[in-house]
Amino acid sequence: MTKAVIPKHTIEHSELAKIPFIDAENIGGRALTTLSFYYEHKWHLWIPTPDGLQFILGQPVEGDYFAKSPENENDVYLEFLNFMAQRACWLDALKPISGIQSDIHNLAASLAKIELFHKVSSTKGTEVARFVSTEIEYIFGVCRSLFDLLQETIGSIWERIKVVDTTITKKNLPSSFRRMVINHRERMTIEQIEERWCIPRHLAEYYYRQGEFFEILRSYRDRISHHGHDLKFLYVTEKGFAVSAYADPFSLFDVWNEEHMQTNSLASLRPVLAHIITETLRACEEFTRVIQRIVEFPPPIAPEFKLYLRGHHTRQLLTMSQVLEDCSWWESQMGAATDPNAEQASDSKPDLGPSRLTLLDWIRKLFP
Repeated sequence: MTKAVIPKHTIEHSELAKIPFIDAENIGGRALTTLSFYYEHKWHLWIPTPDGLQFILGQPVEGDYFAKSPENENDVYLEFLNFMAQRACWLDALKPISGIQSDIHNLAASLAKIELFHKVSSTKGTEVARFVSTEIEYIFGVCRSLFDLLQETIGSIWERIKVVDTTITKKNLPSSFRRMVINHRERMTIEQIEERWCIPRHLAEYYYRQGEFFEILRSYRDRISHHGHDLKFLYVTEKGFAVSAYADPFSLFDVWNEEHMQTNSLASLRPVLAHIITETLRACEEFTRVIQRIVEFPPPIAPEFKLYLRGHHTRQLLTMSQVLEDCSWWESQMGAATDPNAEQASDSKPDLGPSRLTLLDWIRKLFP
């Protein structure tokens, strides 16, 4: 009998038939990551109970759901999360996937907090530099840990699949992303990664491409966590928070242009944070495309639907691309809300970029 599993619950095939949006016949041993659906302008929510699935009225405030289009323009679509929920959602992958979702929400909340610190600093003159510094350190730490959660996810998939290429003797992959790309403190070449871990060339090339950014992220995070280094050269200016364009690690990201710098080469912190988070999410997105070139996965659990992520601060993720493109400072955002002569009224909808592209569209545009 076909069964689907969600954490701590086993759902019989007869119960799954209550949900008209899923392909119950092809679930096999995979898990359902959510029982929330949005269809034809209505929410369809189920919860598992001792008496089977029960339909309830309500709507998710923070979490994920299946839909043909987002219920709200601030809900986020990531191909990686959709792929895992639809086609690779085996039980052993649920824990790292849940961790990745939580980290994404936390990163969005951190961006919102820094905006809040700017407002407090601007309107009340409160000293917030230490607040912002610790938040930046947190963002570096979360992005670093997200790479390991991604690696745990990759490892769980790798254990499940059967390699068609008979020349490959499959090994269990480590849970550490660092071990996949670094050996004896040196970043490995494509050939070294391929040989050491017995993985297809496409996957080895993927790890190599991620290695440079991962090294920067790991190095700075380790300096903070293990060597007691503090974030220096954070400045609070009238336009917002700034760092020196020539200070490490920010100078390594190449996200600014001279036009948007202040005197003494002070540059906006906003595009740096957007770059760090975007690059981290891009690693997840790119893996999704690479692994499907290597492995044929089961059909989607909810055909014609996509998985969307919603939360209190997900709008922050949709603004990152515009921040990168414009090298934005905080003053432009604050001005739109407070200046009565601004082009947009204060009660207008937030600008999410041309044609309101999804986060995935922006990542592909910025990093083809």
